[in-house]
Formats: sequence, structure tokens, C-alpha cells
Amino acid sequence: MFIVLLASLVPGLFWLWYFNRYDVGDKEPWGKLAQCMLLGALAVIPALSWEAPFRGLFDRSHSLLTQLGLSFLVVGLGEELFKLVAVYLAVGRSEEFSEPMDGIIYAIAVAVGFSVVENILYISAFGLVVAPLRGTIATLAHIAFSGLAGFFLGKAKFSPRPWPTLAAGLALSALAHGFYDFLLITQQVSPIMLILTVIGLQYLLFMAIQRAVRSSPGR
Repeated sequence: MFIVLLASLVPGLFWLWYFNRYDVGDKEPWGKLAQCMLLGALAVIPALSWEAPFRGLFDRSHSLLTQLGLSFLVVGLGEELFKLVAVYLAVGRSEEFSEPMDGIIYAIAVAVGFSVVENILYISAFGLVVAPLRGTIATLAHIAFSGLAGFFLGKAKFSPRPWPTLAAGLALSALAHGFYDFLLITQQVSPIMLILTVIGLQYLLFMAIQRAVRSSPGR
């Protein structure tokens, strides 16, 4: 079990360190990042509870329309909603959340915590052979979904009308997550296309990071 935990945690911590380098303003306290990771890990519980009533449909249904609905409305919307709630509970009213870029970093920390638990479950079920893919493709996918929502969260934090901005961020992240899961569940495309999808999402995330950095105070 220790090896499984290590194989799940180390890639997540690496990616959190990697993306945290782009926060060129006030660095976020590692205590707050750890809190976000913890709440992200705990967000797996309500996410699994949300998905549980539909689990049989994932296995039985061969209808593309049903799988489309499951991917977007159950997995995509459910997981991204609970991750966004985790970010808000961790730092929504925190003084450390002081610039738009912080929304991205804290959301990425939540995504890392969420993906670490997911990876533990997958590696426990399928063995260490899946660890490299889970630690790269799956983790980077979660980081992209939540990072994009975090971009809108950062804008909403300093907006007089935060709710429409938050809703837009949740919708975008749910759509991205749903599209990724639809490709994964239906196996309609090659694994290369999944990798290219994640690369495209990372491109969007880096564009969001650049915009957030430019909008930070003093720039």
C-alpha cells in the first residue's frame, strides 16, 4: 500500500510544484496548498456518492446519447462542482487569496488532491502498470479542468457580480471534463487522441495563466 500511495502522491506533488512556479506574485503558503489538497482528496467522497446511482448505466448502456449524458452531467459536472466547492471552502474567504492567479493555483492544488485519491483507487485495482499514465495524463487532465475553473474563480473573487463568472467557469470545466470522459468511456478514438486532448487543454490552461498573471496587481 505504501508503494501505491507513493506512486500516486509523488507525481501530484511534482505537478503542483511545477505549476506553482508560474505564480510570480505573492507565493501561496504551502499550508494553504496542503489544505486545498486535503479538501480535494475529500471531494472524492461526494463525487463518488453523486455517481453511484448511475454506475450501472456506465457498464450496461451502449447508447452514445446515454454515455454523453453520463459523461457531461454526471462525471463532468459532478466532479468539477465538488472540486470547486472544495476550493471555496479552503480559501474562498482567505486573505491569501489576493489576486486572480491565486484562483488557478488553489484550484490546481485541489485537483492534485482529488487525482491522488483517484490514482490510489485505480492503481490498487489495476496494478502499478497504470501508475505512469495516471500520474501524467489523468492528473494533468484534472489539473486542466480545475485550473480553468480556477481562472474564473480568480476573476469572480474580484468582480462585483461573481456568480455569473463562477457559473461560466464551472460550465467550461464540466464541458472539458465531460468531453474527455466521453472519449475515454466510449473508446471512439485512439489513445493518441486522448493525449492530444489533454495537450490542448493544457494549452488553454497556460493561456489562462498568462492572462491571470497580466491582470495581477502591479502589472
